[in-house]
Amino acid sequence: MSAVRDVEIAVVGAGIVGLSTTDALLRRGARAVCVAGGHPGHGQSAGAARGFRHLHRNPALTALAARSAHAWRRLEERAGVELLERGGALHLGPDPEAGAAALADAGLEARIVTRTEAERHLPWVAPDAGPLLLDPGGGAARSRPAFAALTRFAGHALVRARVEAIEPAAGGLVLRTSAGDVRCARCVVCAGTGTERLVEPAGIRLDRVRRAALRLTFPVRAPAAGPVAVWGDRSERYGERAYGAPEGPDRYAVGLQDVSPPIDDSHAEFVPAGADLSGVRARLLAYVRAAFPGLEPRPVDAVLRLTTALADDEDAFGLWERDGVLAFAGHNLFKHGPLLGELIAAAALGDDWDPVLRP
Repeated sequence: MSAVRDVEIAVVGAGIVGLSTTDALLRRGARAVCVAGGHPGHGQSAGAARGFRHLHRNPALTALAARSAHAWRRLEERAGVELLERGGALHLGPDPEAGAAALADAGLEARIVTRTEAERHLPWVAPDAGPLLLDPGGGAARSRPAFAALTRFAGHALVRARVEAIEPAAGGLVLRTSAGDVRCARCVVCAGTGTERLVEPAGIRLDRVRRAALRLTFPVRAPAAGPVAVWGDRSERYGERAYGAPEGPDRYAVGLQDVSPPIDDSHAEFVPAGADLSGVRARLLAYVRAAFPGLEPRPVDAVLRLTTALADDEDAFGLWERDGVLAFAGHNLFKHGPLLGELIAAAALGDDWDPVLRP
């Protein structure tokens, strides 16, 4: 990058939301760059696959997920590769009938499945898991090909540099980066754990809770013959609330929804060195032994990341703006990434904000 680069809009962060926003801006003809210190998808978007589900406790998010599925399919067509697998989503919860009704109210297919049908979708789950709700439109979002496609679409607009500060300047803003300055009219910050550091000087305050989250990947005892469902368990039947997603036919990743205690540092960008997650790991291994007897209980991969959920709701998100700086923050966003990119890009270009972006 040259010493000074002038653009219309600068995006900070190359996770699924930042890159999707950059892609949408470029498709609309905006002069835009995406500036990120790490490789695409290295932060809160890390992992080989993430779960896509329609069902949420908030009906507005269920409706949003239906829109998000269409956005994933549009991205698939451009990428020329499957990005959202068609394995479905299986839910183990305290009230599957209510979940099925909520999906039906949103115009989405759903049904309570028998053990035999559940085995076809997720052959490694415990025989006593049930009753299970199947969301056929769910599945695993494949992170690596998604980032490969979005990186290719961004081309030279993707700049590998750490953003040190965002400062007001004549006619807009200037980003001070490790590779030189970037001048822009507006800046969209989708920097995950680094967002507070960059937007607080502009007067944007985010109330977020930081926790360390551990996800382990396990080999399977017998590979699946076809696409496999993602998993959501809010029942605590096996002692925990948990989630899972396939990473191909012979690996399955599982994590706990109730993770570590909050981290005191409201500006932490990484899991603190020396953080003791042995208890979380032990709970996760115990859960897998009980809920997934079809998985080998010895993990072959791990993802440790810092989550930054808004304090009022773990599924909430929002876009804030002040003096040309737009800050996007939330949690459990991967499933909505391509759609959120389109909506945030429209807001950054001056269109009316989609109501889902309002905090």
